[in-house]
Amino acid sequence: MTCEGKKSKLHQCCISVMVDVLCNAPLFELIQAFNEGTALKSWTAGEIAAELGYLYVLQHAPHVRFGGRTSEDVYPRAKAMDFAAKGGHIVVVDWMNSNPRYRSECTTNAIDWASSAGHLDIVQWLDANRSEGCTSAALHGAAVSGHVDLMSWLLDHRSDDVEFSMGTFYDAAEHGQLRVVQWFVSHGYYQRPDGLNAEYPLDGAAKNNHMATVEWLHAQGDDASRGAMDLAAENGHLAMVQWLHAHRREGCSIDAMNWAANCGHLDVIQWLHAHRTEGCTTNAVDFAAENGFLTTVQWLLHHRTEGCTTQAMDLAAKNNHMDVVQWLHHHGPVGCTTAAMDGAAKGGHVGMLQWLHTHRHEGCSTNAMDFAAKKGHLDVLEWLHAHVPAAGCTTDAMDFAAQYNRLEALQWLHQHRQEGCTADAMTFAAEYGHLRIVKWLHDHRPEGCTVDAMDWSAKNGHLDVVEWLHLNRTEGCSPDVVDTVLRAGQLPVLQWWYAHRPERSTSNAMAIAAENGHLDMVQWLHNVGETCTTKAMDLAAENGHLDVIEWLHVHRDEGCSREAMDLAAENGHVHVLQWLQDHRTEGCTREALELAIAEGQVKAARWLVTHQPSKASVAKCMAFAKMYGFEDLRDWCVKVKGQRKPLNSR
Repeated sequence: MTCEGKKSKLHQCCISVMVDVLCNAPLFELIQAFNEGTALKSWTAGEIAAELGYLYVLQHAPHVRFGGRTSEDVYPRAKAMDFAAKGGHIVVVDWMNSNPRYRSECTTNAIDWASSAGHLDIVQWLDANRSEGCTSAALHGAAVSGHVDLMSWLLDHRSDDVEFSMGTFYDAAEHGQLRVVQWFVSHGYYQRPDGLNAEYPLDGAAKNNHMATVEWLHAQGDDASRGAMDLAAENGHLAMVQWLHAHRREGCSIDAMNWAANCGHLDVIQWLHAHRTEGCTTNAVDFAAENGFLTTVQWLLHHRTEGCTTQAMDLAAKNNHMDVVQWLHHHGPVGCTTAAMDGAAKGGHVGMLQWLHTHRHEGCSTNAMDFAAKKGHLDVLEWLHAHVPAAGCTTDAMDFAAQYNRLEALQWLHQHRQEGCTADAMTFAAEYGHLRIVKWLHDHRPEGCTVDAMDWSAKNGHLDVVEWLHLNRTEGCSPDVVDTVLRAGQLPVLQWWYAHRPERSTSNAMAIAAENGHLDMVQWLHNVGETCTTKAMDLAAENGHLDVIEWLHVHRDEGCSREAMDLAAENGHVHVLQWLQDHRTEGCTREALELAIAEGQVKAARWLVTHQPSKASVAKCMAFAKMYGFEDLRDWCVKVKGQRKPLNSR
């Protein structure tokens, strides 16, 4: 192609890309949002900005907020600085640490996540400038990610926080981190597993086809189990199965062929059939049929004698594998059950339903229509109603449709069926915030709801549903609903409640908010004149909410009791212990040490012995360590005792 031709081709590509962008409304809107700082003005996600290293956004975005990602199950109680550390942005971490607004935005997640990502510089910075420390998750994350230098640093500098475990070694082997495996062995950390329920690293390495790791562990004389070949077979690693067969004695179990069939690894099945004697069970064909591996089903039924069960056709129908269902119908040793049509209905597979209805005699149960309503498959409901009317449904059909926001299915059932629904329909719809469903049920059905409707919608922050129920229904709520709202951290709902409803907390509102770490709620309750007791700071300490503790210390006079330090010790919140030591005078009780050791909080126990010797002596620590079986802590006590000379020897 000539230069002119290349230019023309490039020009055409550029025009094509521009047209694609202009025709993609969301993408065009995103690009346009950056004009004149629009995106900056509307940016609210503080944790995302921190993780991406957007320091300018954190410094200048007027509406940036924090806490949006902490509600996700994968990020429990994480803070903004944690995300910055995870993303490897040391400039952002440093800036947040020096800014009073963000100084408390850090937990042990910071070092844990930075270790997993291999950010040694950030780990070292956090170690030097922060007091939260880390957990054994830091060592585990570094190990499975192959960061040997970071692993070594953690064990040298954070030995009070991190602890080697066989689980870490196993997972490193499972991820094929041979350098990590070799490092742990050469430094004396690895002890070969023993016992009936032992996990063998060689099994994990074989599972994921890490041949170099398997061979090295084998050369070291490491043990394995039949799980090594079973797992390799499940994942289709034929070469690994063959190597284990040639070099190891453990063999495999019937799971090897069963699991290989489940995943359609016919080559593995054929090799096991030819070279091993363990065989399989009816699960092999059942699993293969469930996942649509017709060739595997055919081979097993032609070459093996185990056969299959009715689950083969039932599960194949559920997953819409028509070729498997038809072949089993003509050639299989057994038929199916009503679960075949029930499963097909749940999946919305009308074609499968029609075929089964024509060629099989088992029919379906009420589950068919109930499940179809749950999934919103209106075409399935219509077909079942027309062709299998005797099967019918239950009140679960409408209840499910309401719970899962299937308005069309709900309306159809109301018009064409007589089963009706229960009060659960409106209650579940309210719980999940489906206001249009709630309104429709209110207008068209007599069942109503229960007090759970307002309780659960309030708990989940569905303020529009709460307001509507308040104005249009008479069931009301439970006496302790405000406690539920406080625990859930639903501040807008709480504010509405104080303005429109008479219910209040059954105990102490500020204490509940503090216990659950909802600082915004604590501040709002303070501003509206709610009272407080020492329980607020005590419970915040129990759950490690240092930001709440700091705020209460500055803005309230109640303080805390010695229970604050006791509870912090029992739950391993060493950073809270240190803060209480530095800023409060209450101290702890003599029970704190045993509480910590009984819960396995070794780091907290060491802290108490070091900083509260009058309440937590070395002798007591040794006794409790022996009582609860913590030999490492007992050894530490012996070492500390040897370092402390008696007064008369000085």
